[in-house]
Amino acid sequence: MRTEIIAAAGIVAASVIGVRVYDGRVSEIERMEAARSVNTENRQSGGVGAGRAASLTTGWGDEIRIAAAPDRQFYVEADVNRRDFKFLVDTGASYVALRDSDAREAGVYTSYTDYTYPVHTANGQTKAAFVTLDEIEIDGIRVEGVKAFILKDEQLAVNLLGMSFLSRLESVEARKGELVLRG
Repeated sequence: MRTEIIAAAGIVAASVIGVRVYDGRVSEIERMEAARSVNTENRQSGGVGAGRAASLTTGWGDEIRIAAAPDRQFYVEADVNRRDFKFLVDTGASYVALRDSDAREAGVYTSYTDYTYPVHTANGQTKAAFVTLDEIEIDGIRVEGVKAFILKDEQLAVNLLGMSFLSRLESVEARKGELVLRG
């Protein structure tokens, strides 16, 4: 089990590095502003944006469509323990990765001694805490008991919605500039 967690920490670290490296092309401020701009436009027009995804009911359960942001990434607002946070959907991350300040806001408290899992980020090597979140919900699609890493804010630019959440959905599909999640 410990080997799997260490391997997962490496995958999360690679995802964090990937996000940080991508920042070389589009700065974080530009990316967040672009996502905010698309979200505002879509809320005004009723379309699907980079923020809260539109939820559609299908015969197989809930379906959520998330439009790609201008940087071609998929961002979504998800409730962690009933608190709303922005995430980058990252199918390359084995686990959800949550910023420490957001974890605390969601009622997940870690201590210095919990940060025992080594993680490599663009800022160097750090340690992460491994936790189980009560639930993550995106517009009616809810998954309980989600495994996640908590990283210090300076080590994680944006929360990552990884496979510990996504693999528990009916399907995850990218098509025509949007990501479709089915619960």
